[in-house]
Amino acid sequence: MKFPKPLKKGSTVAVTAPSFGCTTEPYISRFKEAVRLLKEHGYNLVIGDTVFKNDGIGISTSPFVAAKELMDFYLDPKIDAVISAGGGELMCETISYVDFSSIKNASAKWFLGY
Repeated sequence: MKFPKPLKKGSTVAVTAPSFGCTTEPYISRFKEAVRLLKEHGYNLVIGDTVFKNDGIGISTSPFVAAKELMDFYLDPKIDAVISAGGGELMCETISYVDFSSIKNASAKWFLGY
């Protein structure tokens, strides 16, 4: 098992929506508050386009697009952690497009989701 390095002030956290994003209330307000708190604690943030997309059916966007953004963030050496913006029921559609061999060979990274 690989363990990621601990996060510290200045670490970069990416937020993506591999399932449901933040396009309605109360999710928009909660997301803005989470962003404020993460920045207040000294983290750098990268907010993915999928977080605010609403062109999917029950999911933020197409599963292919969601998986690509998730993979891009996970494989980016400048990003220390990846957080799912919300939901998770339809991650089963996105997961089909995730390249697990690339993740296996990448450095360990924190991933938080629902």
